[in-house]
Amino acid sequence: MQNGWIRPLLHNFAGVTRGLIWFTAKGEFFTVLRSSPFSGPLARPLADALTTAAIPSKAVDASEFDRLDADKMAFNCVVGLPLAVHRLSLSEYLESRQEEARAVFEEALTVCAGAVGALADTDAWEQFLLSAQPLGWVRVANAKALEFRNGAIVELARRQGREAPVNTELMKGKF
Repeated sequence: MQNGWIRPLLHNFAGVTRGLIWFTAKGEFFTVLRSSPFSGPLARPLADALTTAAIPSKAVDASEFDRLDADKMAFNCVVGLPLAVHRLSLSEYLESRQEEARAVFEEALTVCAGAVGALADTDAWEQFLLSAQPLGWVRVANAKALEFRNGAIVELARRQGREAPVNTELMKGKF
């Protein structure tokens, strides 16, 4: 299960099953944000087990997983580094810096979808806003796994001959 761009780490592993986690827990707080997708040989049993445990999940094919992976990366790039850099909660960030948040999201979505040949959903930003609502209180004091999130976006953009100026600028303020 992943919460970052780990594709370069998987190149030596054949037949892996991957999953994108769309639930969050912090102390007593637990909430499902979306259905968690799984792809690979064990996708169906994993999705069924989580769904049985009241965590909606689904098995998807590889191309659908690619599209969803790009979307989840965009989500993770907003709910992390920018909050730490600006020292804001997610709701404060989205209220005061929505243009920046959308740019972070769209840069990530574009380069990740491009990296795997997927088409991003046209309503991905709106889906992000809905999924992020329960997390408005989240604050990040020290962004983690930057090389697998915003740093990966900057590197993927460079490899594609694109720019990711907002993610690049936020990386300069990294911890």
